[in-house]
Amino acid sequence: MNKQDLLSIAALCVIFFSVAAWNLGEMQVPLTAWQVNGSQTFYIDLGEAQSVGTVYMLVKNGSATVQVYTGSPGSWSLRSNLSLKYPFAYYDWNKIEVNSETRYVRFKFEQASAEILELAVLGQANQKLSIAAINGEGAIDEDLQKLVDEQALVQVPPTYMSETYFDEVYFARTAENYLRLQYPYEWTHPPLGKLIQAAGIALFGYSPFGWRIMGVIAATLMIPVLYMLGKTLFESWIGGFAAAFLLTFDFMHFTMARMGTADTYVVLFSLASQLFFLIYLKNVLKSGWSTSVKPLFWAVLFFALGFATKWIVLYGFAAQLAILAALRLREVAKLDKGLTGKLYAFTDPPFATVVAFLLLAILVYFLTYIPDILAGRSIVNVLGVQGGMLNYHATLTASHPFSSPWWTWPLLLRPVWLYVSYLPLNVKSTIVLLGNPAVWWIGFACMIGIAIFAVDRFRKAAERRVHAVGLPALFILAFFFFQWLPYVLISRVTFLYHFYVNVPFLCLAAAYFISTYWSNRWVKVATMAYFACTVALFVLFYPVISGMPASTSFIDSLKWLNGWVF
Repeated sequence: MNKQDLLSIAALCVIFFSVAAWNLGEMQVPLTAWQVNGSQTFYIDLGEAQSVGTVYMLVKNGSATVQVYTGSPGSWSLRSNLSLKYPFAYYDWNKIEVNSETRYVRFKFEQASAEILELAVLGQANQKLSIAAINGEGAIDEDLQKLVDEQALVQVPPTYMSETYFDEVYFARTAENYLRLQYPYEWTHPPLGKLIQAAGIALFGYSPFGWRIMGVIAATLMIPVLYMLGKTLFESWIGGFAAAFLLTFDFMHFTMARMGTADTYVVLFSLASQLFFLIYLKNVLKSGWSTSVKPLFWAVLFFALGFATKWIVLYGFAAQLAILAALRLREVAKLDKGLTGKLYAFTDPPFATVVAFLLLAILVYFLTYIPDILAGRSIVNVLGVQGGMLNYHATLTASHPFSSPWWTWPLLLRPVWLYVSYLPLNVKSTIVLLGNPAVWWIGFACMIGIAIFAVDRFRKAAERRVHAVGLPALFILAFFFFQWLPYVLISRVTFLYHFYVNVPFLCLAAAYFISTYWSNRWVKVATMAYFACTVALFVLFYPVISGMPASTSFIDSLKWLNGWVF
């Protein structure tokens, strides 16, 4: 790493972090809760008759049936019915249509067990109306004031800035559970990702910003890790820069960074593990098996952190073991020993060392369950959860309108529509999980090109076939296909974001050709044009990957394929 590398990394990180952290989410939101149980009725007083359009209710969790009336005390007219069904939602605004000229709005809760944080009333022109008073019917409930005590923090109509969306309803809720030493609500993935989120909430407060900022930090750190991986693999500045640049402006990398889930941490840990593995692999190829195992230790440690976040990092780690095994088998096959002797030779260092490192990885994995134990789980229960997770994912039969099979992912045939809020004047705030076509389509074409090149070289080379193909090509292909093809065998519902761990390898595939032919003047020109196209597409699609309000007509113009729904 030299000055040019450091400046390149710094520039890309500053650009990404600045754009990703901007409008990430509100830092101050309503928090005081009114707890409703059973049946309860109250009404709000606007001070004078006004033209009421909608009422918004911020619900943290729980369930209830709500009836909304207008009129006056003793003379009410039913306007709307609302069913709050949780836990499938968490900290979100519920819209209630009123459309009436009235001074009073009455709420009747039945079969309720819920936390309501705030109410907001909008006029027909979508302006927020002041609430003069809130009054209960029947028993006095002083806590009703908590429904209108944080009006200055209310932003309506709501957008992603002030509520959860998609799987945040599980991860943000569980992060809060950990901070309160409560049983974690989401248990189908290991704890580490939610613990990292909890750290964000502890540092920045309970808010959308708090449960999302750690993802932005992790995604920013991913840029220098990929840069170093690219430079180590291609041994050139442009190899590292091209890979990191493409990742910086990829849509999925950006959107996942800004969503409060665990996937960004998974990719960061996986990529860090692959970087240290590459360092170790190159040392082995240069100096033999007697080389230091420190990089291998870090590779296994980062694998353990990734595995403690989501199990999908196992596919990439399998690629590491397969590469080491293939190298070892080539050597063992040449030994003039019997089968037993060859088996003993195969298990010589570093494979005995790998076993020791894996025992350490298991320890790291279970250490992340300490907060669960503090919340009341027994060690036996922690062990039982592992089988429960496996059974959950193996037998999951749920469907989803935005699921997609594995073969469609690199082609971007079915994005995941994460969020939408319909705003006045035919404007909406929408977030879609999509890859940058310049990164994904070109990267996948380059991946196919590398595969064809590798097969052709392997076929033609009578000896030293691995050397003929080259380490960069084999490394990229091994990890890409090990992390993609297992989904052929998975029957449960899958989504485009399951391909996220392979996005860095699409970037590396494009960087492979850029680095290989960089000395050609026309390749430099084409690369600059490619980079400009990547940035231009990022700017063009920014509203639909960030949630920035935009006109419905503009958003519709970005639906390039039939499967693109947002």
